[in-house]
Amino acid sequence: MTLVEVVMALAITALTVAGIVSGYIYCSNVTVMDSLTMAASTQAQARIEEAHSAQWDISAYPAIDQLVATNFTDRTVTLNLPDSKSVAIPATVRTTISEVSSNPPIKLIHVDCIWQFRDATMTNSIETMRAPDQ
Repeated sequence: MTLVEVVMALAITALTVAGIVSGYIYCSNVTVMDSLTMAASTQAQARIEEAHSAQWDISAYPAIDQLVATNFTDRTVTLNLPDSKSVAIPATVRTTISEVSSNPPIKLIHVDCIWQFRDATMTNSIETMRAPDQ
């Protein structure tokens, strides 16, 4: 073997190892982002369930309506990853409730879970509609 062959073999090996390492780092970052996205979706879904369980009874006297925006103020939560070595990411769960129709009475519930990943702001959103209790 000549010195040129050895140098060429080392260069090819270095490029291959660099490609494998950068691919591993990329996959690792995507996995963390996916885990945070799932955690944010879970937090948003939990707020949707809270809104679904709020009492809204128009047939009672007096009418009961706990499905109002003042009952669902912004909440700061922590997005936890499954492994214990990772840093917890803070997120804000914001709920918007608006009336879609008064006859029949229907309200729109919109929940955003806003969080940071690296230098980007991410938002997971869920919307649903709800009628009063019967």
